[in-house]
Amino acid sequence: MTLLILLVLYLHVALVAPVRKVSGYRGDNVTLPSGADPSWTPSSIEWSIFPNNTYIATCRDGKKNVGRVDRYRGRLSLDASTGNLTIHHLTPEDGMEYTVDLSGTGKPYSVSKTKVTVRERLQKPTIGSFLSTTERCSWYLECSSADAGVDLSWHDVPAGAAFTNMTRCGGGDSTGVAAMLRATTRLVEITCRSRRNAENASRVLALSCSWEEPQPTPDLGPQKDSWFRERYAIVFLVGITMGILLMVSILYIRMHMRRKRNELM
Repeated sequence: MTLLILLVLYLHVALVAPVRKVSGYRGDNVTLPSGADPSWTPSSIEWSIFPNNTYIATCRDGKKNVGRVDRYRGRLSLDASTGNLTIHHLTPEDGMEYTVDLSGTGKPYSVSKTKVTVRERLQKPTIGSFLSTTERCSWYLECSSADAGVDLSWHDVPAGAAFTNMTRCGGGDSTGVAAMLRATTRLVEITCRSRRNAENASRVLALSCSWEEPQPTPDLGPQKDSWFRERYAIVFLVGITMGILLMVSILYIRMHMRRKRNELM
């Protein structure tokens, strides 16, 4: 009896394929292969999760059930011909080990395990800029990323700009690079790129440097002469006006006196 149990266990282990590994980004879809022979259509498919062996998707005698567990409801698709299971809209909680049990006519019972890893997409880096108060159109730049294990680098440095790449900064889970940029134009753009394996993400920073155009020094000599000319013109006009008023007054008085004399005669 003991020998029979050991033989069954040996055959069962022999039929179990190595654990497959699949990965997907949060929010995307990922397909778990059953490992079934393409020429064989299983009559029973049972997908469960480790370690409590809870069934999450089954297909028995052509009847599929993919709504067995609440948190997977509406997010599973089971292919009855291949036994493959697709998880839609991945969440971090989906990262675990899944087991599929297959059985059918003409093929031995088999078990396959798949480890799912849920990855986070690379985030865009953050760029901080500090305008120098002593040097015209000069910035101190800092580019950082909250993602671990990334390489940060500067790109698209403006033509004609003085650029100095500085020592890597940051600590803990954050990574950063710094630089000094001195521009010769008013509007410049520079890019910081974050890269991890085949992934990359970037952010563009637009910098605007405004300054007042130099104004010509006013010539005080001509302005002073002009002020005297305006003053004399005003005095001249006032004098003419007063003279005219005086003449009109004298004529009026004479006419009035002549009228009085005529009335007395």
